[in-house]
Order: sequence, then structure tokens, then C-alpha cells
Amino acid sequence: MPHIRIQSLDLSKIPFGKDGVQFLWYAKNLQSEEEGLLGVEVENIPFLLQVKPKGDSVLVKAEKISRPSPNTLIKKALRAYIDERSPQLLYSNIANVEHAKLKAPLPCLKEIATFDPASLPDKSLWVEIGFGSGRHLLYQAQHHPDVHLIGLEIHRPSLEQVMRRIDLEKLDNVWVIDYDARLFMELLPSNRVERIFVHFPVPWDKKPHRRVISDTFLQEAMRVLTPGGTLELRTDSDNYFHYAMEVFTKPKQVRLTLEKNLEAAVRSKYEDRWRRMEKDIYEIHVTSLETSPERSIDIDFTLPEGLSIGELFKKRPKKAWVKPDCFVHIERFYAINENDGLLRLSLGSFDRPEHKFILIQNGHASYYPHTPVASQTNHKAHQILLEWFHA
Repeated sequence: MPHIRIQSLDLSKIPFGKDGVQFLWYAKNLQSEEEGLLGVEVENIPFLLQVKPKGDSVLVKAEKISRPSPNTLIKKALRAYIDERSPQLLYSNIANVEHAKLKAPLPCLKEIATFDPASLPDKSLWVEIGFGSGRHLLYQAQHHPDVHLIGLEIHRPSLEQVMRRIDLEKLDNVWVIDYDARLFMELLPSNRVERIFVHFPVPWDKKPHRRVISDTFLQEAMRVLTPGGTLELRTDSDNYFHYAMEVFTKPKQVRLTLEKNLEAAVRSKYEDRWRRMEKDIYEIHVTSLETSPERSIDIDFTLPEGLSIGELFKKRPKKAWVKPDCFVHIERFYAINENDGLLRLSLGSFDRPEHKFILIQNGHASYYPHTPVASQTNHKAHQILLEWFHA
């Protein structure tokens, strides 16, 4: 990930602009004032740079919650700071940015903040969760031009590599989204998806709550699938296979098919590896058996006016709010000035929390970089925050 290490940070004359990069403000961590966040915009795309002491030097890198794609955006921001402030540079991995041109966002990349289910093409819809190297996703897009595919992947290098392949091969029937599939499913209309692929997910044997497959995920999958549509799981993990079978057989009525060590239309690089190791490969198909009721989403994440970071810090909670079905944890407070600043928090479901900032400027507060996903769990967590703001 692009970053620089410098002798010291020069915070004078902020805000300033350089070569299409705007440095808007610096926010110090009120619990550890040596750390902070730089608010920047590159080509009108806002994100945060994290400033963190490292021995006798300072590390500056992209803050992970707001981290943009492609990495060129981060490199340009760091290069602009170096050129404008001429710090004593101890380390940099952005040497190749001087002549890099920032491409317009590729049309295949869909931002979760602006994703609108109404914009889905009028085609059969398939979804692949955790597409990795993209072999299977690209194969299906190439061989089924009448189908629209959505690929979900949270590993940025994999996502950007597959985006370049989509652009190179001029595929117009595939979208990629950098987001947790467990949250994304709630955004899809009922009875809309024909196939869902979950191929070789991380087993998470020591942290089973992080697994993609769960009771809740299965309910959402059956809701979004068309009657007769299928959820397809492929795994090399015996533990994951037995766990998934427990989940898949819980519904009152279910249709399952199981295949073992049969050849797939296209192998992932992981399957190539497992085959060489002579591991068993399990493939389970779960078929949707009924039409699901439509779901309407009408959730408001508006925050109150007139908030002050200084006043909120004075009444900061000593621990997280934990309810039976949701939680809120305010992790850090950052001050731009006495009233403006940011809260860093996690909220929502225990097994799939969202990590956000709340940005307060001139008394106006909003979630940053975008509002939480419009799920009932996230909305309940939002209500907890409102109660604290008004207390």
C-alpha cells in the first residue's frame, strides 16, 4: 500500500492545494495527540490519510476505512504533500507516480455508496462472492453474454487486477464491488438472482463468526434467488463442508445436491493447488423453492445538527453499547478545531460490523465516507447513536 515515512509533519498553511490535490484539514486524535488524520481530495474524490508516529519519524498512509481505489489516488496525494512541503523523506514507495495518469473510474466498478438496485440491467443476474483471481467470474461473463454478473471482493489487489482484465477484454456484462457480501445481499431485490457462487471461501476455523455462510446469509440468499435459482458452494475444507451442511439442512423444506471431486467448468488457482495436494473438493447446490415477498427499504440515517466534537468528547462513553441484536462502539475522537472533527466507530451486527466515521463540520454531521448499508440492524444501531447525541 502506498506510504511515506518522513522526519516530521508540517501542518502549517492548511488548507492548501497542489496539482489537483486538496489538503482540507488536519484532525488530531484526542486520545493520542501524536496521531491524526489529514482530510484530502484528489480529483474531487475525498479520503483520509493517517498520520502515525513511527519511532523518531512519522508514517503517512491511507486510512483503511476511507481508502480509495485505485492506489494512484493515494500516491498523488502523498506526492503532492512531498512536493509542496519538502519534508525530510526517509522512505517512499511512490516513485512511479510522477507520470502516472489518473484514469477515469472504469464503468465495471460500482461504489457501494451509490449502488442503486433499480439500476440493475434487465438480464438474468448472477452473483459471485469473493472472486479472487477472477478466473471463474471472467469465464462466466465471457461464455454468458446474455447474463449480468456482479462480483464481490474485499481484497483490493484482486479487485483491481480483475477490473483491468474486464477493461482489456471489453466485457460489458460484469460489475465488481468492493464490499462485504453479507451486507450487500440485503440491498438486492427479492426473487431477482438466478445463481450465487461462493467458491473456496476462507474457512475461518478459529473465527467461525466471520464465515460467509451462516443462517442469516442463507435466508437472504433464498430471498434474493428466483424460484429454482441456486446457491453454489465449492470448498476443499472438510470442516467448512460439514458446517455448511448443518446450515443448509436447517430450513423446513430444502433441496440440496452434492458433488465430490467432479471437474468444474473452470478451476480457480486455489483449486489447482488443492488438486495437486489430492484434497477432496465438495460442491453443494441449494435450490430456492418458493417466491419470497418483496422487501421495501425506507431507512433514514440523518444525524442531528449543531453537534460539537469538543462537547461529545466530554461525554464520551466508557464502553460500547451492546443490545441483543446490534451494537455501537465509538473508538476514537479526532478534533479539527474546538467544534469540528470526526468520530471513528463500528456499528451494526456483531458478526458483520460496519466501520465508519462521522464527520462534523460547521455544526453539520454526516457519515463518512458514506452512510451505512440500509439494513434494519444498522438502523437500530443508528438509533442508539441518536439517543446518545441527544442525551
